Amino acid sequence: MTPIRQDKARIMAIASTLRPRERLLKSDNGAIAILFAMSASMMIGSMCVSLDAIDYVMTQGRVQMALDAATLSSGANLAHYGNTPTGASLTLWQQDARAYYDANMPSGFMGFSVPSTNFTATVSGAPATGQTIKLSASGALPLLAPKILGTSSANPGNGDGSTGGGMTPDTSEVSANNTALRLPQSTLELVMVLDNTGSMRDAANGVSGATKMSGLQTAAKSLINDLLPTTGTTTGNKNYIGLVPFASTVNTTGALSSSGSWLSTVLPTYNTTGVQANAWSGCPIEPRIGTSLYPSAYAPPNPAIKTPQPLFQRYYYNVPKNGLKIVTYSSQSRYNSCTTTSATTTTDTGVSVTLGSGGSANKCNSPTGGAGTGIATQFDQYNSSGQTITQNSSCLGTSMTFLTQSNNTLITAVGKMTPSGSTIIPVGLLWGWRMLEPAWSQDSAGAGNGWISSDTSLPKPTNGTVQNLQRVMIVLTDGQNQVGAAGSIPNTLWFNGLSGVGTNSLSAPSVARPGGGDMSNALMDSSELHNGSPIDPSSGNNAGWPDDVNTFQQAVCSAIKAAGITVYAITFGASASSSSAQTNMQSCASPGNYYHAPDNTTLNNIFQQIAGNLGVLRLTQ
Repeated sequence: MTPIRQDKARIMAIASTLRPRERLLKSDNGAIAILFAMSASMMIGSMCVSLDAIDYVMTQGRVQMALDAATLSSGANLAHYGNTPTGASLTLWQQDARAYYDANMPSGFMGFSVPSTNFTATVSGAPATGQTIKLSASGALPLLAPKILGTSSANPGNGDGSTGGGMTPDTSEVSANNTALRLPQSTLELVMVLDNTGSMRDAANGVSGATKMSGLQTAAKSLINDLLPTTGTTTGNKNYIGLVPFASTVNTTGALSSSGSWLSTVLPTYNTTGVQANAWSGCPIEPRIGTSLYPSAYAPPNPAIKTPQPLFQRYYYNVPKNGLKIVTYSSQSRYNSCTTTSATTTTDTGVSVTLGSGGSANKCNSPTGGAGTGIATQFDQYNSSGQTITQNSSCLGTSMTFLTQSNNTLITAVGKMTPSGSTIIPVGLLWGWRMLEPAWSQDSAGAGNGWISSDTSLPKPTNGTVQNLQRVMIVLTDGQNQVGAAGSIPNTLWFNGLSGVGTNSLSAPSVARPGGGDMSNALMDSSELHNGSPIDPSSGNNAGWPDDVNTFQQAVCSAIKAAGITVYAITFGASASSSSAQTNMQSCASPGNYYHAPDNTTLNNIFQQIAGNLGVLRLTQ
């Protein structure tokens, strides 16, 4: 029933009550009738006022309920507008807030409506320290009493706010307002596992403009500033953020002690001539149980608990035990045709080794399995100066940063990230997982064995003693696993943080292959799955087939999620547009947490949305 029909119905009901008044005045009891009529008028007036009061209470309650729902929905909706919307984004967010209100408030309820000028929605604050969302609504409620008692305005308006929302004697103002506080989780441990491979120096759009690395640094810094703002203090802020840059290795320098029980003092058995343990740059290789790898976080051996744990070993590169033969051709044309006329030959038996800038491993001495895919026994070059290979070649230069609340420490670490090397995503994932596992805290592993931190309880225990503990990993890559390239020294297929030093074995008997069977015979280049060919021609640089590495990665992702860690996975840039790259990362993410960023702007928005998703919302007024 429309408001006008409602008013007519009420007036007709009251008029039917007044009709007998004229007859009463003509009776012998006229005086009594007059008194009764006067009393009846007062009663009718009181009844109208009471009905208006009831209408007001019902309307005000319904408006407040709709506004409460709109406020909660608007708070959750902030994640779609970068959490701190401004300009056009703010306008769109406010329009959404009004739509949430309208969806919960029946149109024309009691003849009441809220004009657009009387509806406000504001948001202030930062996601880390808390955001305040305020909504208010007001409008004119048509009154019955003035119409019955004859006090109606000559120009009453229509009560729907079309006259600017001002009140008239025919209407009463109904308003509602509320406030919601959007807070971060009580305790958040977030680790960012970020691709630092050589391709990150390319333009994000694949053509020209800002590099992927610069876009990643901007997005990561924005997230850090959201969750750990520089203003104020960290008092009450229980957000901790860690950083794991990765390529084919990760670097633990400054985050774990090289004298801790997690790391073996014994070098891997490959050629150790000239290699010095004290010259180690901080890159470890995954431990093996027997000859097999497992998708596990493990734990530093703890003498107090005596739990058997395998030890990590130091990554290094060295030439083959029989030496590296270096052939320098007298001209580039003779190098191209492998003509040794006037060529000079030397043999290096250990690092450091200086190689020419123009040359290739095994170019004129192809080993079994294809040129450049194995450990190089010969380097063919047409000049004698260029790159110097040391025992730490392919050890990523940017080290990880353990969980901290220091904005400056994290911003500085992100700024130091430099593109280098090839891609082995599970290496980054495994170390990101360890940064969130309480077995790696000093409280659990013992002093000097766990993560270096002033808070020895980090990572926090998961036994329920920490209220609302949320463990989150963001993993980003600009492509899929691309392990090694033909003609490179060291060849990443044989020297990396996953299979180790001087081996391409990826034997992992506990991991099932998609097509059946397990990975007992797995290799870094997956040549056993491709008729013995160690070269993947689709990679663009003759890198090894990534099938086995991809399968091992999925096993790592499943184990991380099973441990209660939420995984956000992002593919980034034009080079990550292939379906295989995106499918691989989508499978790694927790449900609904996969994103693809084709450019730097989109990536920044994604990081902001994730920062918003890590908060909680509650009404405070």
